[in-house]
Amino acid sequence: MKKFEKILDGLKNRSPIPLLLDNGYTPSKMKEEIIQTFKPYFRNYSNLERFAIDSMVADWINFLRLSIKYPGIENDIKKVVDTYNDAKKENYQDTITVLAKLIPVHLESGNKYWSFLNLEIDKKDLEIYEFAKTSMEDISNTIEGISKSVYVENVLINKIKRKKSFEIEKTLTNKLGNLIQDLIDNSNYSSLFIVPKENLKISDWRNIAAHHKYYVSDDLINCESGEGDKKVTFYLNRSELFERLNYCMRTTEVLNMSHKIFGFDNLPEISKKIEKVKGNPRPEIKFLMFSSALMSQGFEIQNINYDKSKATLELFDLTKESPRNRGIHSSQLLNQLWMLTDSEFLEIKYFKNNGELYLTSRIKGEIFKQMEVDKNKGTDFFAKNVDFEL
Repeated sequence: MKKFEKILDGLKNRSPIPLLLDNGYTPSKMKEEIIQTFKPYFRNYSNLERFAIDSMVADWINFLRLSIKYPGIENDIKKVVDTYNDAKKENYQDTITVLAKLIPVHLESGNKYWSFLNLEIDKKDLEIYEFAKTSMEDISNTIEGISKSVYVENVLINKIKRKKSFEIEKTLTNKLGNLIQDLIDNSNYSSLFIVPKENLKISDWRNIAAHHKYYVSDDLINCESGEGDKKVTFYLNRSELFERLNYCMRTTEVLNMSHKIFGFDNLPEISKKIEKVKGNPRPEIKFLMFSSALMSQGFEIQNINYDKSKATLELFDLTKESPRNRGIHSSQLLNQLWMLTDSEFLEIKYFKNNGELYLTSRIKGEIFKQMEVDKNKGTDFFAKNVDFEL
């Protein structure tokens, strides 16, 4: 499917997984790497073991990317995750409730983030005027469009940690400037919300960008912040403005990664409190988790097509392990394919490392619906209903 091409290209050409597999890593070793990366941030190691492959591969790839792009970011992520755990220790029920109640808000932010990615352009060859405009738009969209939900969550988490009363709905309607000031005053990671070198708050940068308080003159971007006696004017070149944008994005990355880590660390408890969510995640979000999980197990998606009636998935084996065992493994992915597509009929074609089609497995989606309703229908029931073609 065309809308997934960017994801598949990124996994193949910009993720470390193919390189690791080429250098002798097995799928089980890959899982060990993911667990070791996130272990310092988890309290419930059984949940890390449980979700490492099915849900966290994409986040692992992103974590490695962030560690390279922003040296030292791990320390900030640890500091924020520790705050979540401090809040949970202070009031378990309130902390879990906040995470569960904000799921719909995070979902909407996630959908906006994919629009942000899809519309992103390479700025290096833009003229200074277009560079300034697109960079400022990115700052505004990053700070308010895709990040406000994690600002809200962190304000609430810090209130729980400090034994302060709170109202989720009221906090959601709070102005961005008030949220950021609250985090500067009351969190132990206030530096995340103050952008060097002008030391303006993130919300100040949003105002500059959204209210167009800038203009270009002599290859410099002239910026204004504040009003009256507090008004300040400063000048940035291209690279300096890009640094400010990167800092805003870094803060978003820290908060998002911390949210995800704590979320997976406590997912069973959070899931019990989640009410019916309005809206759906974009297909790209589910597909990223699906495709990255498969690649971590040595399967590269060559092609995927699905609609309500049928889903077809073609998998190429990146390993040189036993085709028989790998073929059986590929058939076990029919359930994940059904969860992604909800199709009535599902088919997976497994290709060996030399490109030869080795096994096709097929099943009706109705089988998985029965397994969801009747927990006694497990792997034996599944195995009896899969049709294999060598």
